[in-house]
Amino acid sequence: MKLLLLFPNPILLLNPFLLAVMLVAAFPKWTFAEVNSIELDITSTHVVSEAEKIRLLPRNTTENLRAQGTGTTLVTGVEVNQTDSGLEVILQTSAGEKLVPLILPEGNNLVIDLLDATLALPMGDEFRETNPAPGIAEIAMSQLDDSSIRLTISGEQNVPSAEVIPSQQNLVLRVTPEATAQTEPDEEIEIISTRTEEPISRVPRSVTVIEREEIEQQEALSDNLPDILGQTVPGFGPPSQSASNRGQSLRGRQPQVLIDGIPTESNRRAFQNLRSIDPNAIERIEVIRGANAVFGAEAAGGTINIITRDFIDEPFTASTSLTLGPRISLSDFSDSFGGEVSQFLAGGDEDVDYLLSLAYSQTGDTFDAEGDRIPVGRSQGLDNLETFNVLGKLGVNITEEQRLQFALNHFSDVQDDPTLPDPALDDIEERVKARSLDNGEIEIDDSPGRKDTIASVRYTNDDLLGSQVQILGFYQQFLSRTIPQDNRDTFFNSVSRTEINTEKLGARVQVDTPIIDELDLLWGADYLNESVENPLTVFDPETFEDSGGQEFDTVDELFFSPPYDVNSLGLFAQLRWDAQDWLSFSGGLRYEQIELAVDDYSLLDTPGLGTVEGGNIDIDDVVFNLGTTVDLTDELNLFANFSQGFSATDFGRILRFPPTGFISVENSIDITEPVKIDSYELGLRGEWDKIQFSVAGFYTESEFGENVRQSDDGAFLVLERSPTRTYGFEAALDYQPADAWQLGTSFSWTEGESNPEDDGEDDYIALSSLDIQPLKVTAYVENLTLPRWRNRLQLLVVGSRDRAFEDGVDELDIDSYATFDFISSLNLGRGTLTLGIQNLLDKQYFPVDSQVQDENSENAAALGRTFSLGYRFNW
Repeated sequence: MKLLLLFPNPILLLNPFLLAVMLVAAFPKWTFAEVNSIELDITSTHVVSEAEKIRLLPRNTTENLRAQGTGTTLVTGVEVNQTDSGLEVILQTSAGEKLVPLILPEGNNLVIDLLDATLALPMGDEFRETNPAPGIAEIAMSQLDDSSIRLTISGEQNVPSAEVIPSQQNLVLRVTPEATAQTEPDEEIEIISTRTEEPISRVPRSVTVIEREEIEQQEALSDNLPDILGQTVPGFGPPSQSASNRGQSLRGRQPQVLIDGIPTESNRRAFQNLRSIDPNAIERIEVIRGANAVFGAEAAGGTINIITRDFIDEPFTASTSLTLGPRISLSDFSDSFGGEVSQFLAGGDEDVDYLLSLAYSQTGDTFDAEGDRIPVGRSQGLDNLETFNVLGKLGVNITEEQRLQFALNHFSDVQDDPTLPDPALDDIEERVKARSLDNGEIEIDDSPGRKDTIASVRYTNDDLLGSQVQILGFYQQFLSRTIPQDNRDTFFNSVSRTEINTEKLGARVQVDTPIIDELDLLWGADYLNESVENPLTVFDPETFEDSGGQEFDTVDELFFSPPYDVNSLGLFAQLRWDAQDWLSFSGGLRYEQIELAVDDYSLLDTPGLGTVEGGNIDIDDVVFNLGTTVDLTDELNLFANFSQGFSATDFGRILRFPPTGFISVENSIDITEPVKIDSYELGLRGEWDKIQFSVAGFYTESEFGENVRQSDDGAFLVLERSPTRTYGFEAALDYQPADAWQLGTSFSWTEGESNPEDDGEDDYIALSSLDIQPLKVTAYVENLTLPRWRNRLQLLVVGSRDRAFEDGVDELDIDSYATFDFISSLNLGRGTLTLGIQNLLDKQYFPVDSQVQDENSENAAALGRTFSLGYRFNW
């Protein structure tokens, strides 16, 4: 008999406490409470007896029934079986007696109280199973009081539905999730990376949302966020297996990276802002592709907003994760051994809530498919890292409308004894694989690595004179140290390394004001002050030589680029109009002002190289955006968008090696011009029960670019400020042919070019493969093999690219490669056991980030077959 809730009285919809369901098995000895509430419609293939009627009972009635119980029925076993539509839950009793269930829907939970019953399970005094089926988050059962048991079935999105299966003994429930994570329409996903929550179908841009479930899944292969995004986001460069995201653009331009709406990148680009938080601290990631200025400057390629985990509406919840890996190689198990432990806990009440997420990991050496140790190569390796991340939040609900929240995120990487490359390979003319020194350990006072700390306070008021107000203040400190290099045969003429040290102080105010029901205005201001230092540490060359290139004694500290300050102020207004149920428009303006301040300085802090007169430069501009979404049908959504992006150039790269004749900062505003981008996009989204897809084409252009090129001697990167354009096509498709199967694929193609001569002629040449990554195709097939066992096979194909090589921009062309990964998860006890195998076929290949490097010592191979084994459990 199937339970169908009927709601003829709308008052009951407003009071969920009136909803209580009593299920009674077919025993005539039970007395039924007659109440004047809603009767459930019970449908079955047999005649319904009076003893099988089920009624909604008020809570006080259920409490009275519970008090009458004696706890005489012993529940001795719980059996959970996965079905095509959900779950079958069988509660076994000692003598096959039937149980009296009371069903109480509460939030996303289906709470079932069993009267006159006592737990007598062989495994202990409670039962709990996490993620037993898609759409079901947890099943838990424990003794409620002396005479009753509580069974709670928690849905991932909505309260599950229940059906009592006729049985001569025990209690059999068929549970169906109302909506699963795999099939829930995108319409239900509210994204906040437009600065206000709105459904994806009302966003006139290409959007990808990576939920926590997918993040946890991809963590089995890599705990490096740039690699996770490279595997899951169309238009984003393929995984580089590096701490740097320099070679991973978004549609050919660098994206803005936010953590809870706070910009993380420095003006002095370190390309490490994606590695500023551990995946265990992330709730979801929203990626909006295409240049925009909604959150301010620096979003040339789009916005990646990392949304951290938040307070869960429970008095207390906690989970622990233990992982071996994820880069353990069977070629050398002991030297590649590493692991991670993470802890999450949250709790609170209606007044105060808190959250704490901790993660600590260590990695060993890495090995390629030929069994050789992989050297650092690009100075941003992931080997021999000691990583620590802490995220803490404290929230105070001042009133029902007002909230104050304090947050702190601290992330650190320390690379202890990185695997150094053999520089002798650079003397070989032909292209060869980078190899490591026999003993790559180094002795240095400050180990290479990075630290990033962000502290913030956020005030929200949901009803201030009819508007929603949010005020955010934040402080960030960032430090990055590279691995020392022998630069004596370059312009630097030293054994040295660089650091980037920045401090930022900022504030953001936004007000969401409804004008009429269909018209909404978002307006506010952003302010940011940043101080940048970029020192060059010089080491003793004799000590370096005597130690075979492994010992570094500091003898001097210069600056790689002079210290400078950047101040920015942005004023914005954004209007959204839902003209019809099927038609919406959005558009807005932003005024951005950026000021550069630098003192007089000598190039490389060396007077003989020339002196530059400091000063202040002010640059400002107005950018706007306009977009529309049209629901062609209930399933098809068309979107079109024009948007302008605005970003300051990397002032440090300009100041450290200015062009000939650059003697005064204030008289050289032309080379510090910002990058102002015009971006056009047209796309289509489709959403059916079993099929979801999206396609989009885009084109961008800017009068000034920020294209990074190698210097003539290859010692450092320089900027080319010339007209630049990019264009491309993206597509994604997901298909669920049956409840146990999921299939999907994505396609990304981007191309770009610049005009270095800028002589009015159409003499465009290809952008480097550092900026434009080759064609990328991903595909996956996922299967629920057994009720608690899920398996996923995924493919990554990266195409070849020779256009930049033929135009003389890249030293070499890019070769294509393909790799398979495998992920398996098993619900075991209170948690989930996960196995991940990266590069399943143990294929030898070179990531794009390696192939684009000039030196053989930087041409590091990719990981061979590696694995991880992790267990995540709730308690």
